Formats: sequence, C-alpha cells, structure tokens
Amino acid sequence: MGRDGKPTYDKILAESKALLFENGFSGTSIDQILQRTGITKGAFFYHFKTKSALAKALIEEYAKEDILHMNEALKKTKYLEGDALERLLQFIQEFVDMMSGLSEPYSCLYATYTYEPSQFDEETLRHISETILTWRKTMEQLIRDVLQDYDTKIEIDIQSLADHTVVIFEGAFVVSKALKGRDLTTDHLKHLKNYFQLLFIRKTTKD
Repeated sequence: MGRDGKPTYDKILAESKALLFENGFSGTSIDQILQRTGITKGAFFYHFKTKSALAKALIEEYAKEDILHMNEALKKTKYLEGDALERLLQFIQEFVDMMSGLSEPYSCLYATYTYEPSQFDEETLRHISETILTWRKTMEQLIRDVLQDYDTKIEIDIQSLADHTVVIFEGAFVVSKALKGRDLTTDHLKHLKNYFQLLFIRKTTKD
C-alpha cells in the first residue's frame, strides 16, 4: 500500500456506491467490489475492516455532499436576504439548475439504505435522519423568513411544508427510476416553486 491510499479509498467508495444502486446493499458482495475496482482483498480491508464499515463511510460521504450542496445554495442566495420570498424561490432554482443537466435519473443512497434497514446499524442510519432534519431546519427558516412579510392564502404546517421539499426530491428520484426515462426532479421542483409563488401574499400595511 502506497503512502497515500486516498485514490484507492475514493475508488472503492465510488464503485461500491454504483454497485449499491444497481443491486442494493445485500445484493452487493465484497468480491463484486473487488472485481469492479480491480484491487486486492488486502487493499480493500486496509481501508474498510468490514462491509458495515464501508456502508458507514458511504453514507457519511453522501450526507456530507448533500449538506454541502444545500449550504452552497444558501450562500449563493444570501444576497436576496432582503426579499425572503425571492430567496426561497431562488434557493429551489439552484437545485433546478443543478438537476437539469443530468442525462439519466439520479440515484439516492438514502433510499437504498432505508429500503434495507436491517442491513445497517443505528449509527449508520442516523446519518440519514440527521441530514433530513438539517434540511427541515433550513427550509423551516427560509419559510419563517418569508412569513415576516407575507401571509399565506391557506393554513399551513411549517414543519410539514419544510419536509415536503425532501419528499419531492426522494419521490421524484423513485418515479424517474421506475419509469426509466429522463430525470423528473426538475419538473417537480418547478411545481414546488409555483406552489410557493401561489401560497404567499404580501402583508398589507395599515396607516
């Protein structure tokens, strides 16, 4: 093993993730990973003592990337803090732009793991719930910021509405995969934008 094993580590993660999307976790063996990566069993176990250790590393990396995308969208829209509704809409647009360039349906590791919960320990599964809760907190804050200057045309549950963003992502991924066509996520995020535009009405000031 060379002094810098990161390229091998990254290759194991990338190819293992692809295999999990194809076969699920229980349907992916270490031998398959070795065949896909072209590395030795010794090299694999140098980085990951067990298959469970690999599963934990995969979801940690995936969740980290997910939150990174969220924080980048927050950073890019920070200039709109003075107009909270525009910021919320542009925040969603950032993901519309990102997803619109996909040539095939996106695969989600959260879904792959939650379909087989018995295959993972609690610590591994907790990365998923913690990431979703981070998304909820972010969306709740964006919505609450809007409500400083806007009312809603119908009664809403802020937490449930915040969760709806994640539901749209996950649901669109599943439907896209099932239909084996183009990725539908951008379409549904545009529907979400439309909903927010129709939902809010600016508060009237009283003299």
